Amino acid sequence: MSPNNILDLHGVKHSQVTNKLNQYFFWDRPGYKNYEIITGDSEEMRAIVITWLGEHEYDYYIPLYNTGLIKVTDWHKI
Repeated sequence: MSPNNILDLHGVKHSQVTNKLNQYFFWDRPGYKNYEIITGDSEEMRAIVITWLGEHEYDYYIPLYNTGLIKVTDWHKI
C-alpha cells in the first residue's frame, strides 16, 4: 500500500478524529478504493473510526495480526 493511502491517527485527540477523517477522505485523498487507518491500541479511537466508516458506508476489516489497523476496502455510497 502506498504511504499516500495511510492515515496514522497516533497523537490525534479523540475529539479531532472525525475532522481528520473528513479532511483525509474527502479533501486530501478522495477517490482511492483502499485505505489503511492506524488507530493504535485505543478502543475508543477504533470505535470512533468504525462509527464514521459506517455512517459513510465504507467497507472495512480489522486484520487479526494487527488490531490497531483498519483496512478500508471500498465505498458503496451511491
